[in-house]
Amino acid sequence: MDECIFCRIIEKKAPGYIVYEDDEVIAILDKYPINKGHILVMPKRHYKDIFEIPPEALCKVMRITKLMAKAVVNGLKADGVRLIQNNGSSAGQVVFHFHVHVIPYYGGGYRAHRVELSEGEAIEVVSKVTEALRKVNEGTSPKNEDAVTDA
Repeated sequence: MDECIFCRIIEKKAPGYIVYEDDEVIAILDKYPINKGHILVMPKRHYKDIFEIPPEALCKVMRITKLMAKAVVNGLKADGVRLIQNNGSSAGQVVFHFHVHVIPYYGGGYRAHRVELSEGEAIEVVSKVTEALRKVNEGTSPKNEDAVTDA
């Protein structure tokens, strides 16, 4: 779908900072994050919303969403994480490709305005989160029950 920015990123036709990728799911940094480390997790196949995505694909996305939440908390030392998934423009959906927001929080509470990360900040976040993912997969993280073994 050429009009979908997420599909263009998945096809490497548009830039994006990839944090995780397998055959079915990709996780990228949000271009205008609510907080540093805000990640979007989505299926590589285009589904408009929760109503189009098949249960099996949804389960895979949510499994990786949980993994990303753990990696963000561990890698970026976040105090908490918020998961958001919007369906329809009236619910706040802007890009009509199913995705889940993984938003870390750092003790300051909810913040509504967004800022764009610099390239250096984006590279730093990707580095820290992917390092935390590597540790989860190697079993050196405090909780390893969610390591990606079949991705």
